[in-house]
Amino acid sequence: MKKFIRRLFMFLLPALLILAAVEAGVRSLPNTYRYKDQWMWKNGNCVSTLILGNSHAYFDLMPSVMGDSVFNLSNVSQRLEHDLHLLQRYTEVCPNLKTVLLVADNSNVFDPPMEDDEPGRATYYQLYMGYKKHSPLSRYGFELASMTSFRGKIKKLCQDALDCDSLGWGTAYRAELCNPDDFLPERIRQHVLTDSAAWHNNEEKLHEIAAECQRRGLRLVLLMTPVSADYTRKASKWQLAEVQRMAHRVQNVYPKVQIADYSQSTNFTKEDFFDSDHLNDLGAKKFSEIIKEELLLFQRGEVGIANPLKQREEREMSFSPNS
Repeated sequence: MKKFIRRLFMFLLPALLILAAVEAGVRSLPNTYRYKDQWMWKNGNCVSTLILGNSHAYFDLMPSVMGDSVFNLSNVSQRLEHDLHLLQRYTEVCPNLKTVLLVADNSNVFDPPMEDDEPGRATYYQLYMGYKKHSPLSRYGFELASMTSFRGKIKKLCQDALDCDSLGWGTAYRAELCNPDDFLPERIRQHVLTDSAAWHNNEEKLHEIAAECQRRGLRLVLLMTPVSADYTRKASKWQLAEVQRMAHRVQNVYPKVQIADYSQSTNFTKEDFFDSDHLNDLGAKKFSEIIKEELLLFQRGEVGIANPLKQREEREMSFSPNS
């Protein structure tokens, strides 16, 4: 029996060595998760405003426009549980951090756990951003456990480029690459609630993020990003209303939380969108300039709260603490 096991091991050894080499090779490829983790450890002391959230933050908020002390720590499909982890992971190395911009809208507050629909992405947080939710020997501890992600990385290797710029903004959604078919009625994206337990868990994470910000003396802005009118028409009206109710429930517990709702802004036209709910690079620049102006007004203490509806008409948005 021992002889058989020895021979079996010798037979399998070359295959195991090849798999180990491929795994190590894939992990060495550039990716936004490792890049952002390393950037934060190296430059976190320079950050005063941190952007968290999913693709609505990743593609819509451009730190290079907003200021040199802003960093975009979001990623595509990033869940609120990851936002909480990243906030806790890096705040110790961000002594000058003052403001956290967190996307909390119809695109993410109803999300199921990442393991349920995008397990390959869960691996990235496990390997590159210190999220110890799973055992290192689980499927989330290996790049090769998700062949879909593996093929995507090989494709990116051929392109030899990261998907983000030096300050973390996603560069892929350029206006010239827009596909008009993405605006057809049948192609309009829908974010549909499928798991009520996940929805309630996401609200808990929002409260935990607000509590973490309050504990550290940080301003938390819950941000609803611009979407097309077609997206709004197709979306569940109950869900859109629940996003607002959820944000205000958080604000009722943590009064210093601010709500910045751009979801029905008329300041953006079809030419600003890459698809029905993401801005292209031109729209992202416009949106980022508006957010920059609002942040500057906050810093100067020039934003009143007596008449937020009037402010909304005049300046598109009200960062309004609960009165």
